[in-house]
Amino acid sequence: MLRRLYLDNFRCMVNFELVLGRVNLLLGENGSGKTTVFDAVHRLREFVGGKGRVSALFPSHDLTRWQTLATQRFEMDVEAAGVGTYQYRVAVEHDDDRRRARVLVETLLLDGRRLFHFEDGTAQLYRDDFSMGPSYPFDWTQSGIATLQPRGDNQRLTRFREEVRNIIIASPQPVLMASESREDDRDLSRHMENFASWYRYVSQEHQGAVPGLFHELRAVIPGFQSFSLKEAGESRLLKVMMDRPGGGKALAYDFGELSDGQRVLGALHALRCLLKGQGATLFLDEPDNFVALREIQPWLTSLTDDCGEGIEQAVLISHHPEIIDQMAMTSGRWFDRENGGPVRVHATPPARADGLKPSEAIARGWNA
Repeated sequence: MLRRLYLDNFRCMVNFELVLGRVNLLLGENGSGKTTVFDAVHRLREFVGGKGRVSALFPSHDLTRWQTLATQRFEMDVEAAGVGTYQYRVAVEHDDDRRRARVLVETLLLDGRRLFHFEDGTAQLYRDDFSMGPSYPFDWTQSGIATLQPRGDNQRLTRFREEVRNIIIASPQPVLMASESREDDRDLSRHMENFASWYRYVSQEHQGAVPGLFHELRAVIPGFQSFSLKEAGESRLLKVMMDRPGGGKALAYDFGELSDGQRVLGALHALRCLLKGQGATLFLDEPDNFVALREIQPWLTSLTDDCGEGIEQAVLISHHPEIIDQMAMTSGRWFDRENGGPVRVHATPPARADGLKPSEAIARGWNA
């Protein structure tokens, strides 16, 4: 789980630090930096996973506009059960004309002891017992950690990659969720466009969790029976089996034929059910969009109950009054940005309004 995030010179984040618990609700006005946190975590995940070079993932237009510094700094503290806490640090330097970027420093520690260090074009490896391993020249346009192959003496380092890969960042956009799947996909895309391909992968890897998913969806989608994957040439189509009015053989619909809300519910319940016990951290941006509170409330309650008991961590963004009232005082992280300046975050609300629910107080502006 992600315990700490530090960002400097990244958009509106200057010397910004966010400390997270098991369950977290990011609160603040539009433009206060909540989605920027999700963007930063997503880019770090892609970088450590070898899914992009530094110039593509950290372009110069994301430098803080009111600063002249050419170096960005990112830090993640990631707690791994039974191993310890990893401290990952990377500094990205942009050249004078800001057309290119390079990794200035990249380092990984476990409980304060080095596992990897890159600087001045040279990578230094450390073994699982923290003894110094080989050093070698390395390309400063990508992550050195991403390129390392698993060996018997670097399991602690490769465990970090898996921990980062288990961070899922998603903002459900049902109109983009296709029914067609051309291949299995372990990694869920940011707007869940590849949900069918992700479901195709995860339902095979964790088949025992599928009946529980179907049971939950029958309670929230009227007439739902099951998902199935049907051959369609070189692809597969994600089908939804639904009750036939009046009884009889179930009707098969393409996943894309469901309503926006039904697709979101299917995706959210699949995330929680199929990833339970897999060490997942869920970053979900406004999961309550497209659905009614009575539809998402059972899911939200189950998710918070599961955190630490199957799901490692949940980090949510929501503007829904009922969700704010349920989570703000116990799990809120309050974002504050004055006059378009740098973002600051607080573990408690900036002010209190006696007799008002948190959502009502926010509506009246005491978090502004």
